[in-house]
Amino acid sequence: MKKSLLVLLVLVVTLCACNRKEFVKKLEGTWKANKYIIHNSGNSNTVDMTSGFKDSTNVGYQLVISSNNTYNETYKTYTFVPGFIIQAPDTLWTNTADTAWTAIKRDTIRFVDTTVTPYAGTGTWALINSEEDLELLGGGSDTTVRMFNILSLTKKDLNIQNGFKEYDLTH
Repeated sequence: MKKSLLVLLVLVVTLCACNRKEFVKKLEGTWKANKYIIHNSGNSNTVDMTSGFKDSTNVGYQLVISSNNTYNETYKTYTFVPGFIIQAPDTLWTNTADTAWTAIKRDTIRFVDTTVTPYAGTGTWALINSEEDLELLGGGSDTTVRMFNILSLTKKDLNIQNGFKEYDLTH
């Protein structure tokens, strides 16, 4: 009885280890943003924020998960600030006889000042809670811990959620 129980236990541990290796193998690689969704109050109301995420706040987002339990996260943030310049005044005409009056032309040039801020973060990752959650721990001076619930994982698609934010990432 003890011998068969021990064999069964070894078999279960071996199968779990094989499943974990397959799961980690699917998780490794370069993931790019496909969708970004915000869930409002109880997940009944969702807002697709993909265009803003991909076009200004997280341009070129990539999450690289490596086999040595490290990750690298990169993107660029674009900030747009309206501005204007008042061009130096030009004299259009003057009264040369007594120089009593001068007409001055001023041009205002309006524009949008774009600031690009690159971000590159590295750290370690871990699977916790029976491989239901992905934990990203920032490295160096960034000791931020971010926890993501893994909603689904295939070879081509990783769907994770952090609070009200849902990320759909693709290879």
